[in-house]
Amino acid sequence: MQLRKYVSIFKLTWQQYLAYRLNLFLEVFGGIFQTLITVAVWTLLFRFGSAQVIAGFSQPEMITYVLGGGVISSFLLLHRQGDDISDDINKGGLSAWLAKPVSPNLMWLAKDMCRKYFTFFIGLFAYAVIFWFFAGRLVPPVSVFAAFLLLFFTLLAALIHFGLFYIFSIMAFWFDQTWGPRTLLRVIMELASGILLPLSLFPAGWLQFLNLLPFKFFAYVPMQLYLGNFSATEIAIEFLTAVAWLLIIFSVSVVLWRRGMKVYSASGI
Repeated sequence: MQLRKYVSIFKLTWQQYLAYRLNLFLEVFGGIFQTLITVAVWTLLFRFGSAQVIAGFSQPEMITYVLGGGVISSFLLLHRQGDDISDDINKGGLSAWLAKPVSPNLMWLAKDMCRKYFTFFIGLFAYAVIFWFFAGRLVPPVSVFAAFLLLFFTLLAALIHFGLFYIFSIMAFWFDQTWGPRTLLRVIMELASGILLPLSLFPAGWLQFLNLLPFKFFAYVPMQLYLGNFSATEIAIEFLTAVAWLLIIFSVSVVLWRRGMKVYSASGI
């Protein structure tokens, strides 16, 4: 019965996005334009450069990596992430949710996943045309299992992504605005996820540092799995790392939520 409530919230949110789909269309297509520019830059580098392989990527692999990363970014890296949470806390909407037989946190998760899937389907149709245009220059997954790993790790990335923005958004318990920190987080995500530049291009020291962060799961890890560039041991390590980050994020979220509710219950209701 509880699950049905959140499914209903998901469906209602989907209907709302259908009513205001133009903004999401523009946001997704802005990301697609950025992806195409990145593809053009790499195409020129391979065409006029002397190297046939750059940072372990051939030209078909690099184009596949960039386009695949673009699809994932249409699913994850969106503007206005966490606005619902921050607004509900600052404007008192949380009080109404606390009075209902639902968990505000699961409600926010359902709405976030709905937004992700909605923008994913918008981007998927556009990217299907792009993939058709680049047919013959793309690399297929090395195996069915590799394609499964891509989907599985992207789902883990979606949960990590929600958790990180959740932590920054519930800072609204203590601050009037959280837009600035959330925007900074999004910029860091784009730079450290490998969407714009594969992490293997970074110097060894930077690569080791970036490998410690959760942002690599937003593009670099899923696409490396797709291309078959990880061994079985490396896959296991990346999985355990993702789970560890989920546990860390969950623990921090619980602590902040409990402390925030003490402040909110004292002055917000």
